[in-house]
Amino acid sequence: MTDEPLTPLPYVDRPELQEIYADQIRLIHFDGYTVRLEFAVVRPHLAGPDRAESAIYPAARLTLSPHAAISLKDQLVQLVAMLEQQGVLRRITPASTARQ
Repeated sequence: MTDEPLTPLPYVDRPELQEIYADQIRLIHFDGYTVRLEFAVVRPHLAGPDRAESAIYPAARLTLSPHAAISLKDQLVQLVAMLEQQGVLRRITPASTARQ
């Protein structure tokens, strides 16, 4: 085994892949081997005249290796930090629940 740096693999884009929109992550589960995420979207539908109801529908399911899940977490932390620097997001400290 050598200590040579690994050569990065080439990235091959696939523009035909469909983009998925989700309002929320409904489920995250680790089964001991993979991290499973279920993305969901809220969709309204007419339930009668002048009345709408909403339901949550699955939009996509994603299964990741533990290594890919950790990489996703690291990239999300970097994205949140960048959005905070740009003023898009702002941290709000939670109100104290302790009585004084």
